[in-house]
Amino acid sequence: ERTDGHLYVNHAFERGAHGALVRTLPKPLSHAVCNCIEVPDPLDALQKLAHAYRGRFRIPLIGITGSSGKTTTKELLYAFLCEAYRAYRSPGNYNSEIGLPLALLEMPPEPETEVGVFELALRKPGEIALLAEILEPSIGLITTVGDAHLGFFRDREGLARAKWALVERLGKDGTAVLNFDAPFLRAWAEELPCRVVGFGIEHPDAAIRACRIDDTSLEGLAFEIETPTAAFQVRTPLLGRPNVYNVLGAAAVALGLEVPVERIQKALERFRPVPHRLELKRSERFGWILDDTYNANPTSVQEALRTLARLNVPDCQKVFVFGDMLELGEHALRLHRELADLIDELRIDLVFTVGDLAAETARALTQRDRWARRVTASRNLEELSARIERRLADDRNVLLIKGSRAVALERLAERLVRSAATGATGPAGPEP
Repeated sequence: ERTDGHLYVNHAFERGAHGALVRTLPKPLSHAVCNCIEVPDPLDALQKLAHAYRGRFRIPLIGITGSSGKTTTKELLYAFLCEAYRAYRSPGNYNSEIGLPLALLEMPPEPETEVGVFELALRKPGEIALLAEILEPSIGLITTVGDAHLGFFRDREGLARAKWALVERLGKDGTAVLNFDAPFLRAWAEELPCRVVGFGIEHPDAAIRACRIDDTSLEGLAFEIETPTAAFQVRTPLLGRPNVYNVLGAAAVALGLEVPVERIQKALERFRPVPHRLELKRSERFGWILDDTYNANPTSVQEALRTLARLNVPDCQKVFVFGDMLELGEHALRLHRELADLIDELRIDLVFTVGDLAAETARALTQRDRWARRVTASRNLEELSARIERRLADDRNVLLIKGSRAVALERLAERLVRSAATGATGPAGPEP
């Protein structure tokens, strides 16, 4: 949207590129430029190249999608599979119409790779179908169905159908691994010709279930996983019930690929949160920071709030630092206002917001007597930082920090973590 990659072809070769897919050759050409292949559409060519490369593999390839939890589930599954296989997973967030083909092309050939794990992201209708056609997974996993990117869809069912495209494209020999507690997925499973494995906490039809969950400790989760043939205890430094589902989905795939239970248990004990996804940090000045700043949608915000509320941290107040949830379209104002009901119900102690949409949550809260002096709305991160500094007198706090990626709340989280006991977090802003 901002520029044309063809302007940088010379620079790419000067920095070590060996070839390029181009629509037109750049002029003037650097002496380093070689192996340029002219194509009508470089993105389409990249996708076809990746799909052709995928055809060389006869190993299990797993595709993961969902409204939240994709990256954590991918990393969990990779950790489990590494206990028994030479495994590969897509790097970082290479999960889009550009990232997925690049991730596929980086996968080492057989037998160096015995199983591959890939993340598929959805923003607009048709994207998961396209990515599934490129990847041709043998196993498809849907983590959950929430409200992420709801602004691009008619309703949540339309959003769920777009994600469903992943498992619709599995052959009859494939396996669909589905969160049966998520909306629509259990009912739609009847449509699939392939094998279906359900996981969950509540649904009685789930083959892989979690029970006896302890999600109250800052040390992490402890729960039991029940399968049709056995039950086993697990512990992990991960926090919150959303991560119970992520563990269940990854475990369902790993068990299906015959990874031994004891190796799953050991890998889970060693596993550390993916950065900025319910990542627990310590601030000398402010106390405990729950850095969940990677992204936000109504469902993930609700689950993060429940995680905060359930943590048993004596003598600490629960603080919610909230930035705008984006890409919600015409639903945005309503969904931000409705969040006030849950915040009030969970008895959160203090709320700080930043951004015009999150300010709607603050306004909805201030209409209730209890919240007259407990909520503060800021216009930008500097103002927000200064107000947190003034209001929180000591380190007896647990702060949940969450907002959409564009709000860049990870900068605030990092600043609060770095703050010394007597240090300021940033320039002073107006008094709340």
